[in-house]
Amino acid sequence: MKIGIYGGTFDPIHIAHLIIAEYAYSDLSLEKLYFVPSYTPPHKRSKCITSHVHRLNMLKLAVEENSKFAISEFEINRQGPSFTVDTVQYFSAQYHLTRSDIYVLIGADNFNDFHTWKEPEKIVSLAQIVVAGRPNAGMLNSKICDFISLHSPLIDVSASMIRKRINQNKSVRYLMPEKVLQYIHLHSLYI
Repeated sequence: MKIGIYGGTFDPIHIAHLIIAEYAYSDLSLEKLYFVPSYTPPHKRSKCITSHVHRLNMLKLAVEENSKFAISEFEINRQGPSFTVDTVQYFSAQYHLTRSDIYVLIGADNFNDFHTWKEPEKIVSLAQIVVAGRPNAGMLNSKICDFISLHSPLIDVSASMIRKRINQNKSVRYLMPEKVLQYIHLHSLYI
């Protein structure tokens, strides 16, 4: 069983996330791609993050019609800081997977900081690293570890940009699934 693990804050989930996931599923011949929303992202502890309940609900709305995608609530149920190494160990043990079965998706904007993550060597020993291009990410430091480049479209959309536009009462239509946008308006998020 080949699976992809795509962790993140998803605050909110948007089209760039979904396109990266779709390309990873297809290009890596995965059997399932798991979105893993973080409970408390260790690199964003000082930032205000939307409740995990809302982030999870938006993620469910975004992927509900795509049978290739699933959501793992492992990090949310575990609570506390969300570390990729713990998540990879969980999937490895839970599904009896080897390194050749697990692909961890990382955006190029985060990859150059991979060496600062908790136990990056352990992550690399348990999973293959897949780096998705991001606009303005710069050169990738290939000395960190071997990785697979995912050649997905470079779409300059970020969750922070979406939150800012919503806060400024500007349109974010087409930047996320319509159901997610409706949820944001219904719950008055990001204003």
